[in-house]
Amino acid sequence: MGDERELLMIPGPTMVSPRVLRVMAKPVVSHVSGEFVEAFREALELTRRLFLSEGRVFILSGSGTLGMEAAIANVVEPGDRVLCVENGFFGEKFKDLVRAHGGEVDRLTFEWGEPVDVGLVRERLEEKPYKALTVEHVDTSTGIANPIDKVGEAARDFDALYIVDTVCGIGAMPVKVDEWGIDVCLTGSQKAIGAPPGLTLLTFSDDAWRVVEGRETPVTDYYADLRRWLPVMENPQRYFATPSVPLLLALREALRIVMEEGLEERWRRHEVIAEAVRRGVQSLGLTLFPREGYRANSLTVPEAPEGVAEQEVRRLMREKYRVIVAGGLGRLAGRTFRIGHMGTVTANDVVATLAALEMSLMELGYPVEAGTAVGEAEKQLTRL
Repeated sequence: MGDERELLMIPGPTMVSPRVLRVMAKPVVSHVSGEFVEAFREALELTRRLFLSEGRVFILSGSGTLGMEAAIANVVEPGDRVLCVENGFFGEKFKDLVRAHGGEVDRLTFEWGEPVDVGLVRERLEEKPYKALTVEHVDTSTGIANPIDKVGEAARDFDALYIVDTVCGIGAMPVKVDEWGIDVCLTGSQKAIGAPPGLTLLTFSDDAWRVVEGRETPVTDYYADLRRWLPVMENPQRYFATPSVPLLLALREALRIVMEEGLEERWRRHEVIAEAVRRGVQSLGLTLFPREGYRANSLTVPEAPEGVAEQEVRRLMREKYRVIVAGGLGRLAGRTFRIGHMGTVTANDVVATLAALEMSLMELGYPVEAGTAVGEAEKQLTRL
């Protein structure tokens, strides 16, 4: 069987709509053509609507990690103190970025799989002044969803800029940048937005931009210096560096699809699908890693059952049933696997994934009654 029938159910990159693929199949157009400039303008406006923000919006060619770097590089100057709130593999990246740009890091760490404790964040913010506070919305390594709205309430009582990475959250779960007081918010194109990988999207509040403009030292990253990019974002006819033309056209189409569905309805679809996957997995006797009540709607992270190698489960799912899920990251490698269910995911995709999981577990000797997970998921999927 050819690879064309593979079902990609990892937590990014995700499958994209045929509408998006058709856009990318067109001949490349000039980055200064009227067609592209208008598409860039529309993509920026749709990004603003996605973030629910009136702030300055940026779309850069690069992964979500570039978005993290741009956030830190433009806000942090040598000697600035930043509170990095961490409870997963990706949250720990911020401390390295702060140090790379000369900042001083204080870390507030929580156990992987446990949510950020807003009370403890507040206590740390009260201890000393911080230039910025960083937190992950959804840490893709653990499947935890942090209460970024509540953290925002705490951050508003202090002068620290509030920086949120929602690479694996926005488009699948509510993110209300202005309402929640998020000063810098960033994401990538390849997850719940439903576009191919290769673009990062950011928004800066007025307060955050005043900090950028008031810097005493130059930004130490030429490409990620957003003051160089701002004229382009204000008028895409201007030039700083060549944008990724096919990817930006694809992003515009993916964002159109998001808005056609509507944010509220999209959040609801992801909630229903996530509950279907979770209940299906748990019906097999598998334990979900992140704490109940704080599980992301963009992915599910089960622990491998005792005596069953998760690598073998994933191998069978991929080779025999053509369904691809991801392994655990960092300290969870070999202990968990990760099922992505965001973006264009459908009820059929969920049923196929859970069926492949059931059959793979059965083949490996794990006791499964055929149809258990699929049947449990169906009870939820009828709500779509």
